[in-house]
Amino acid sequence: MRQRLCNSSRKRLLLILCVTALAIVLGVTRPWLHRQPECAMTVPSGQSIQEAIDAAEGGDIICLAGGEWTGRLVIDKSLSLVGRGAGTTTIQAALISDPIGQVTDQDAGPITVRLEGLTISGRGGGCAVEISGWAAAEVRDCVIFGKLYGVQVSDSASLTLTSCTVSDSPQRGIALTGSAQASIVDCQIQGNTGHALWLSGSAQATLLASEVSGNRGHGLWLRDEAKVALNDSLVSDNGECGILLTGQSEVQLARSQVSGNAAHGIMAEDAVRLEMTDTNVLSNWHGIEVTGAARATIASSTISLSRFDGIRVQRSASVAVSASVISGNRRGMWITGTSQAELRDCLIEENAGYGLFSSSLSGATGGGNQFRANGLDMGGNLSGALRVPLKEPRESVITWPDPCCTSLQEAVDVLLPGGRLILEPGEYTATLTIQKKLIIEASDGQVTLRGKSDALAVLSLVDGADLHLSGVTVSGGAEGLLISAGASTLVVNSTVSQNADGINLSHSASAELIDSSITGNEGRGVFVGDTAQATITASVISDNSEHGIVAADSAQITITGCTIASNGGAGGVVVWGSPQAVIGWNTIAENAGFGVAIFERPTFRTSPWLFRGRISGSSNVLEGNSWGNVSVPELDFLSTAEGGELDMRL
Repeated sequence: MRQRLCNSSRKRLLLILCVTALAIVLGVTRPWLHRQPECAMTVPSGQSIQEAIDAAEGGDIICLAGGEWTGRLVIDKSLSLVGRGAGTTTIQAALISDPIGQVTDQDAGPITVRLEGLTISGRGGGCAVEISGWAAAEVRDCVIFGKLYGVQVSDSASLTLTSCTVSDSPQRGIALTGSAQASIVDCQIQGNTGHALWLSGSAQATLLASEVSGNRGHGLWLRDEAKVALNDSLVSDNGECGILLTGQSEVQLARSQVSGNAAHGIMAEDAVRLEMTDTNVLSNWHGIEVTGAARATIASSTISLSRFDGIRVQRSASVAVSASVISGNRRGMWITGTSQAELRDCLIEENAGYGLFSSSLSGATGGGNQFRANGLDMGGNLSGALRVPLKEPRESVITWPDPCCTSLQEAVDVLLPGGRLILEPGEYTATLTIQKKLIIEASDGQVTLRGKSDALAVLSLVDGADLHLSGVTVSGGAEGLLISAGASTLVVNSTVSQNADGINLSHSASAELIDSSITGNEGRGVFVGDTAQATITASVISDNSEHGIVAADSAQITITGCTIASNGGAGGVVVWGSPQAVIGWNTIAENAGFGVAIFERPTFRTSPWLFRGRISGSSNVLEGNSWGNVSVPELDFLSTAEGGELDMRL
């Protein structure tokens, strides 16, 4: 009992201290609450504020009593207009289209104006507060709401907004145009039905300890060459993007949070620059998207709980991420187009899909990144050096199951380069990232590696991988094997079945398939694209719902002694782009489309490609294919003993 009383006394003392401190802070930051300024004149309720402004000398302080005024105020000289507090002293618009407070130097030279302790409100068009020319306005402890624009600052004017609320504007809460500047401290820009803060031209703003939340449009929208520094602030729960950057605009975020926005947390496009430090981007649709020629630097930050991508990098954008956490997103980081990414010393964990995926031609550089508990750590055109193994490699051979490791990924990681993973008979859940030379083979008996999600590859090979897979069935993934970058694999006496795609090779990857079965996949059996190379020998490619084998782009493929049968889509073997294919001594039969098809017009009216590759071969048995054995007569040589070639290379 004594302990509980002591705790209660301490809590009461702490509460008293907090209240005292708060009273001191309020007294310092809101002096009008406890003392009146030195008023040159005081305007009681019912008398004209504009007449007082007109009669004032430059630098005068005009004090307003409690009450409500209706009318338009034009302030064209240096002075202060101080009310008794927001909610006590209110100025409203007389006409729907009029601004309420208009601060302008009217070409008479710079002026300095202070508005303090006021509610400024109205409905309809115009601005609640309009600042233009070279005027400098300080607005403190005010509530501004209801006009088309809450505050508009234009030309070379400047605004210092402190401890204010700007809300309920249909178009813009705060708009800065031209070369205007604003310092926004301890403010709430919230509940506007349009965008909260909009900057264009070369306008600049600094936000400190402020909140931009609950607006129906974007939280911040920067365009042209506008710049914003956002420090110790919150941008949350806006109906569109938290921060939208276009043109050549720039934003710097430090110690802030961007969360709960309906679209992107941060969208950076065109040629913008984004710098982010010690900032949390949480629970947005996409966390951060960098596209076009945009550039982003992200350090010591957290990008988490996005409903889709944590970080998305597209087109020719570039992103450098260091010492950051990317976690709990649907996909951690997604890189496409010709974009570039650098990723160093990050923690990428608990993303439902890929922790990191790249289809970009440039891939990603970096290292020292920890990957934990993702759906699949890495996939696509990536270097294995990006990822730190879950366990330090030390074993030459592991027979799985083995108590040394809690998962197959740990078993793969703990093996030394060139090591062997021997699988005992059984079915094992696997979505594995392979980044080194490795042998995976079945011992006596049936072994199946089954993907834990049909949205992820079962085996993902990135640059540095050299896999020898023997005697194993691979099933249940988006791809059975996803082989990218410069990875290579030898698949012997194995089955790849019941995946979305059986085997997918891209970039400069290579694969050799011998005496294997690629069958019953929902999409393509084997896809070879980009500059990848594949050799398929004495194997069965059958009953895949789309094409049996596809060679596209500038790929090279050799198909020898195989059975290619009963595939759907356009046929057994389909080519497009400028690949080189050698097709010999195969049985290509009973496919739903052609036996061998060039996917181009006019045969395929929807094709966007012209064939500019080379096909050669001989001695194939082509029969019973639904649309014909070949899509063009020039391929008839494939079924002859003497063979031939069709060379459409320029």
